[in-house]
Amino acid sequence: MPIRIYTSLEELLPCGKSAVALGYFDGLHAGHAAVISRAVAKAEEGFCPCVFTFTVKGGHPKAKPQDSEITAESQKRSLLEQWGVHLVLEPDFSEFQQMPPEKFVDEVLLHRMHAAVVCCGTDFRFGHRASAGVNELAALCRDRKIALEVVPPVTYEGERVSSTRIRALLEAGNVEQAAVLLGRPFAYDFPVAHGRQLGRKLDFPTINQAIPGEFVKLRRGVYASVTCAKGSFYPSVTNIGVRPTVDDHQPVTSETSIFGFSGDLYGQKVEVRLLKFLRAEKSFPSVQALREQIVIDSAAALPISRSYLDGEANYGRIGTLQSAHTML
Repeated sequence: MPIRIYTSLEELLPCGKSAVALGYFDGLHAGHAAVISRAVAKAEEGFCPCVFTFTVKGGHPKAKPQDSEITAESQKRSLLEQWGVHLVLEPDFSEFQQMPPEKFVDEVLLHRMHAAVVCCGTDFRFGHRASAGVNELAALCRDRKIALEVVPPVTYEGERVSSTRIRALLEAGNVEQAAVLLGRPFAYDFPVAHGRQLGRKLDFPTINQAIPGEFVKLRRGVYASVTCAKGSFYPSVTNIGVRPTVDDHQPVTSETSIFGFSGDLYGQKVEVRLLKFLRAEKSFPSVQALREQIVIDSAAALPISRSYLDGEANYGRIGTLQSAHTML
């Protein structure tokens, strides 16, 4: 069933009794998936699996300049649909930041979302000035005959999986470790824009995608990647940077050369998955030297990309991540 998104508390969700996953869910990483999966599992008992999350355009005490996007909005919605979520209520934080805890439960969870089951993480807080946590939520749910499931943090190598941890990995170029914490390869799907056509002149045509300023900072350099073009995935090599050899005053862009594909992708949202960091961004003494390096980069990227497409690589497998859930 296609996912339906509602962006205001003025809307009533058109569903019967629901199981609601609560959280900011800014990165949709493995920890977030653990919470959301509990709500989705309730579909087998006849409950509508829903997510309550929010945007922070109107301001939020947790929103800081370094809290850049890990997952683009369109990808978030696609992932939630793949995970089995039917409905999402995603108002701006400013719509409910003044609500006392009791009103949030009554107005949002009961009246708007028809919640019979609520799932959240151990650090979930709500109500005016984040005055209530899971203990208060448990008491409020108990009084209203709402079942509550609190999911402990998912950990990897003894540390909690968090968006902050993933951002640090991506800024360091460690996309392989980030994939483990995300539970999938790190990817983006920004629209393809016209570039300077330098790649064509070098016999390596590329697709160019501007990286928005609010998106997570990625280590500049070259990555082995795979790219979804016209519904199929192809091996590729991607450069994240500002093209210092030809123009180092441009915004950060993603330039991807797709092996085995020819066609027009301008204006389309194209998904690029970064698999492995190959080398740092650098300037070359000439365009010819740049072309020679592209040949080397392509040769290094191709076996990595093909291994992933052949299902031999272990990108985003979460078997070593640990979690459990608690009923309150």
